[in-house]
Amino acid sequence: MSSRNEGSDNYRDIIWINQGEGIRLIRCKDNIQFIVQLSKASRWRSRSYSTDVATIFRDYPALNLPCVAEANASYTNRRLVQT
Repeated sequence: MSSRNEGSDNYRDIIWINQGEGIRLIRCKDNIQFIVQLSKASRWRSRSYSTDVATIFRDYPALNLPCVAEANASYTNRRLVQT
């Protein structure tokens, strides 16, 4: 069962996650912002918000990876198919 709680481990709109590093990229529950979250004390905490993924990549160079860009493109395509 997926969750609408953005701090949940099973949040429904995760674009990309690296459990080992404790970082993930999600879309907000209203699908208008990207959110970078870090795992702290067994909970995901939001660190940065942006409506543009390029801004996320600028502010978090560690996320500017081909796999993250591909995950975002796949997520975007999935959202378009669902609506």
